[in-house]
This record gives sequence, C-alpha cells and structure tokens, in this order.
Amino acid sequence: MLPTADATRGDLPGRIELDEGPVRQLRFSGPITKDVVREFRLQVRPTDWPSRVDLSSVSAMDTAGLELLLHLARKQKRFGGELEVVEPPAALRRTMEQGGLTRLSHWALTSADGPSATGPAVGTVATA
Repeated sequence: MLPTADATRGDLPGRIELDEGPVRQLRFSGPITKDVVREFRLQVRPTDWPSRVDLSSVSAMDTAGLELLLHLARKQKRFGGELEVVEPPAALRRTMEQGGLTRLSHWALTSADGPSATGPAVGTVATA
C-alpha cells in the first residue's frame, strides 16, 4: 500500500491511500477533509486514479471529499467505465443521496466482496 494523503502531513486525521493489492483501489479512512484531499491530489496524478473506491472506513467527509468522488466518477465515465464505490457508511450514503450523487449513471455500489446480490443494478448507488 502506498501512503498518499498523509505522506507528508502526519497531523491529518484522515487519509486516502492508493492500494495496489489484488484489487487496485483508493482506500479512504477517517475524516476526509479539504486538507486530506489536497495532499492526495499532490501525491497521486489523475492518470493513476483507479476505478474502485473503498469508503468503508470513512468517519466524515466534507464537500472537498464529495467533489473528489465526482472527479473520480467523471474520469471513469470519459473512458466508458464507472466508479465502483465500496461500502459507504450509512450517513455518507444519505449525504450522497441528498446531494444528488445517487442519480449519477456512472456509479456502482458494491460490498467489499464485489457487487451486491441484493443491491442495485450496476450504474446506480443504493439508497438507505
């Protein structure tokens, strides 16, 4: 795992890591704030952004974090794909709903093990 968002600022409580494991993904954890997003953008070029984002360890996310998710999704859409969003916490999912993010056609919500058998069709984000 390559540290990204907290690589130079150990005082940031949240982090975004580029995980090069069996499934290449971004792993968000803790509170995702504008400072965490700024550090991430300084460390990881957009050409290296993967199509999968694990949000299961996010404790809070401000508008900068939501904007980053939009940019990640738009990048995937440009190349004919979609952003796979893994296990957003219930509060974050509600925020995504209220902000209209669940209506985007280039998102797919999955569990950590893959697409949910009881979840939405690919291309949508489930509602709580």
